[in-house]
Parts: sequence; C-alpha cells; structure tokens
Amino acid sequence: MVLRSIVESLRSQNWNTAFAELLIVVVGVFIGLQADNWNDARLEAERKEQFVDVLTTYLSDTNGVQEEMNAEIELGLLSWESAVVDGNHPPPYFFRHDGSDTAPDTWATFNAAQLTDLFDPVTLFDLTFYFSEVDGVGEKHVRYVTFVENEILPGLISEEDIFYDKNGRLKARFQANMDRLREHTQDNLRLIRWAECIAYRLEANRTFDQSCLRVDFRLDGMGDEVN
Repeated sequence: MVLRSIVESLRSQNWNTAFAELLIVVVGVFIGLQADNWNDARLEAERKEQFVDVLTTYLSDTNGVQEEMNAEIELGLLSWESAVVDGNHPPPYFFRHDGSDTAPDTWATFNAAQLTDLFDPVTLFDLTFYFSEVDGVGEKHVRYVTFVENEILPGLISEEDIFYDKNGRLKARFQANMDRLREHTQDNLRLIRWAECIAYRLEANRTFDQSCLRVDFRLDGMGDEVN
C-alpha cells in the first residue's frame, strides 16, 4: 500500500507527498533493524549472564572440593609424621577418594558453546589456561594414584615390611610419593587462587588488560581478603 502510494505520488509529481511517504518507509525499516539489533543484544547479554553463572558456580564448587582435599591430606601427613616421631613405622600416608581420579573435561563442554562470542581475549586466555592447568594437575595426580595402587596397597597386605630400609628409614620411592602429595596440595592452592581471580573477572562487569596469571591472581579491586 505504501509503495503504491509513493509510485502514484511520483507519477502525479507530488514531490512533497512522495518524499514524506518514502521517509516513512526508511524510518520504518531503520526502526525494524534497530529492534532486531536490540533483541539480539539482549539475547547475547542473557546468554553471557547464564554462562557466567555456570562458570562461577563451577569454580566455587571446585575450590570447595580442593580445600576439603587439602585439609584431609594435611591432617593425614601430620598424623603420619607424629607416629614417626613417636618411634613407630607407619605405612606411608596416601590419599584416595571415591570416584574417578580425574575431573571431567568441563572446558571441552564450555568451549563447544562458542564462548569466543561472549568474552574478551584476555578472559578467554585465563579460562583456557586455567582449565589446561587443571588437566595437567589431574594427570600428575593419576601418576600419584598409580604408584599408590601398584606399590603401597600391596605392601599393606605383605607379610614383610617393604616400606622401610634396614636402618628404619622410609625408602626413597615412598618418601618421594608422599612429597608428590605435598606438591599436590600446593597445586590445589594455586588453582584455588586462580579460580577466585577468574570468578572476580567474570563478575566485575569490566575488562582487565592483564590475565590473572600475570598479576599473581589479584586483579585491580579484588581487595586484601583474597590471598
């Protein structure tokens, strides 16, 4: 109807009417395009908010698990050291937990959702590097658990003491395995700080020029309460 009216106005050389009707069409198209853009932006913001919520929840839950693990390991190591001080020869302390020895490949799931459309490059670097480090620490833990299952558990049911040498000292390979467990608690502490920094970045509603790794896991404004 509008196009027909414009054509008729042009044929009758009614330039003012033709211009006004053409302007109405242009403005209508512009408003329609803007409405689509606003709707796309709203959907994009909602999608980002959902992913931020999922990511921060995952980071918080993971930190909780790692803190509980560290507390149990530290208590076990202290108990073992106390027994040694008392002159006993306890089996080397080891840590085992229920379920899988490795965490699920969470980053692959997130990455499949095309997060590159939602976050800036530095945030993506932080997320990618963090989850890569989680995988690396997990692989180290698998090597630790493999030693426990192949060397320590059989020794618990052996009729002879395979853990200590003739001088009553814990054999080097078992001491080294306990040292790996101590290293694992330090890895966990580092990942906890990293996760806290990433969660702050995601919830800050601003961009940061540097990654968490470059600023020792303390972005501007995090405060003294984050260690």
